[in-house]
This record gives sequence, structure tokens and C-alpha cells, in this order.
Amino acid sequence: MWVLIPPPLPDMYTFLPGFDDIQAEPPHGIDPHLVFFFDSGNLERSGSSVKRIASHATIVNIDHHPSNSRFGDLNVIDPDASAVGQMVTQMLDHFGYPITPTIATNLYVALLTDTGGFRHENTTPRALEDAARLAHLGADPGHIATLVYKMRPETTLKLNGLALATMRVELEGRLAWAKVTRRMLREAGAVMAESEGIIDNLNSIAGLELAILFKEVQNDLTKISVRSRGGVDAAAMCALFGGGGHIRAAGAEIEKSMDEAIRLVLATAKEAILAASPQS
Repeated sequence: MWVLIPPPLPDMYTFLPGFDDIQAEPPHGIDPHLVFFFDSGNLERSGSSVKRIASHATIVNIDHHPSNSRFGDLNVIDPDASAVGQMVTQMLDHFGYPITPTIATNLYVALLTDTGGFRHENTTPRALEDAARLAHLGADPGHIATLVYKMRPETTLKLNGLALATMRVELEGRLAWAKVTRRMLREAGAVMAESEGIIDNLNSIAGLELAILFKEVQNDLTKISVRSRGGVDAAAMCALFGGGGHIRAAGAEIEKSMDEAIRLVLATAKEAILAASPQS
């Protein structure tokens, strides 16, 4: 059996029990016959390690993204789940596996982060009930929140500052966007995984309907993170560029330079905003 989790995992999660056991790809000479994918909307989301999976392997795809491509031999998809960790909790209960404090901690982190610290619209009564149960089973909410949200390295804050300095607000405050370039990463001494929270800072602007963060991966590869608070379906918009996600949070990889990606995506975003909520 092999488990694939979408890379990269930011350093802020090194405190998780079992983090040191995570491997980027199967060891050489190992031929997995059973592979579990968690929280991956498509095969490509799990990085280059998918190339090491033989065609005869059975793939189990466990996800909560409505846009999931159903690439598994067995697909367990629950768009109503706030986090895949919530689905795993149900599965452990179903098969009678006890949830230890170690397991509870990891599952709680999955639920905490996918709901944005219980601030996103997917913070349902069920999510809060599951979080309370995991706390009873050994997860420490205060300690976990400190480690996830209050222990960021200095390089992350430097990168945030550089990226937010590029912020542009258009359509009378309805659209905001910013970018992270490879030059910024070098200047901040950061890695791209440290850009994870920048999109949420953009999305905090009052009156905003759509926030977009452009990330320069290579000369001809740009990633986008999209957040919606208006009538635009973020997943549907990202699907136009081969991506997907949720209605309020989605992303895509675009095989174009950052300048080209910005031009294409902003044109699409403006059309989507105006079509979804036209002003009189």
C-alpha cells in the first residue's frame, strides 16, 4: 500500500505526529499494488511521484472536491465534507478502528486548516461537532492553533510583505490580485509553500468578490489560487484553465509565463464578476 498526499507540505506542519515518516515517492525497488490518494482533485495534483505507480496498482481516491476527476479504481467523494480528514474519521469509525490521540491530532489539523480556522463557509455544525469529538479524543485545539497560525518563520512574513506590495484592486474593489515571483522567493529566502496564506490576506479586503494570487513556478508555468466571496464559482473559473476545487476556493496550473497568465486570468475573472453580479 502507498499513500499520496498533495505536495508540498509547509514546514509549519513538521510538528504533526508521523511527519518524519512521510516520503515524497515510493522507495526504489518497491512496487505498490494499492495506492490511496487523499485530497487530490486529479492525478497531477499529487506531483511527479504518480509516474512511479504501475498500471496494475489499485487506486483509491478519497476527496471532497466537487471537481474531482474520479481517477481512481475506487472513488470516495463527499463534496459536503468540510475536509478529507472528516471523511477519514468516518471511515475509521465504520471499520472499527480506534482513534488515538495521535490520530485525533492529525485529523483535527486537517479540519482546522480546511475550514480556515473554522472561518470559511464550509464550517458546518457537523465540522464543529467532529472537531469537539477529536478534542475529546486527544487533540489540543489551543496548542495546535498556535503551531499552525502563530509559529511561522521570518521568511514567510517577508514573502507575505513582498507579495502584498504587488497587490492591485480593480473593478471598484470587487477584484484583488497579487503575485509571488521566484525573485521574491530568493529575496525572502523562502520556498513557494510559504505563500500558502497570502491568498487569505487578499481575501480579507472589505467588499471584495474575487481574490487571485499568481505564483511563478517556472518561466512557462504559473499557478493560481482563487477565492470567491461573491457570485463567481471559483472552481468553475479555474476549470477553464484545467484546475478545480470548491466554489469558494480553487486553483489551477497554467503552462504560460506569469505575464501571460495574469492577462488571461484577469480577463476571465472580470467577465465572471460582471456576469455574476452586474451593477446597475
